[in-house]
Amino acid sequence: MTGMEPIEHTVGLVAQLTGISVRTLHHYDEVGLLRPSGRSATGYRLYSNTDLERLQRILFYRELDLGLDDIASVLNDPNLSDEDHLRRQHDLLRERIARHRAMVALIDKELAARKAGIALTPAERLEVFGGDRLIDSADEAERRWGHTPEFAQRRERTAHYSKQDWLDIRTEQREIHQGLADAMHAGTPADDQTVMELAERQRLHLERWFHDCDYDTHRRLAEEYRANRRLGLNYDDMASGLSRYIHDAILANCRHREGH
Repeated sequence: MTGMEPIEHTVGLVAQLTGISVRTLHHYDEVGLLRPSGRSATGYRLYSNTDLERLQRILFYRELDLGLDDIASVLNDPNLSDEDHLRRQHDLLRERIARHRAMVALIDKELAARKAGIALTPAERLEVFGGDRLIDSADEAERRWGHTPEFAQRRERTAHYSKQDWLDIRTEQREIHQGLADAMHAGTPADDQTVMELAERQRLHLERWFHDCDYDTHRRLAEEYRANRRLGLNYDDMASGLSRYIHDAILANCRHREGH
């Protein structure tokens, strides 16, 4: 045995080190996938360090869902070096990571949709919202308002909304926000009567579809529109400065309606 690699790993020790069963190791031996380099005097399988390196490759490929026949074919290819195996496993693992990330993103979207009370199919959500911004903001909304009765009321009300309900909601929202954007572009002051009427329509829209919205609540929401970058961007994407204009219009309307 001089000059040869020492053989020192029993099948039991290998099973303990790797977490796979002795029965599996026996099967790998029987099908020729991993034959131990030696036997003890009593006939027990003994694995060398080289055997363990091959086993590591096998387990990695198995983790990547390759079948035993495919693994044997890859490992027995004389044109593939250890570095080739590492690169192949690296590429396969990156592909799997990308698939898993995509799956996680889909699950996150579904969870966010449920948090937002959007009980629609993915196709219906795309048709209604034209994208994922409203769903993307659900986590932020829960973080900021999840403890409030308004958030609980919103989730309860919207849980059973149909596709047509959401289409009606979006139509109303667009009309109100477009009216505010047009007024801003025309240079109409935020405390103009016509602009305050639009702010009042927005308050009533929230109260009708989502949650109770008295003037104190609407005032708090106006502050959130300015403080929350994501919600503010929803408005500012329509027109630069619109989030500030809507904020000012809401505060003006609250003062006007409350007689201040």
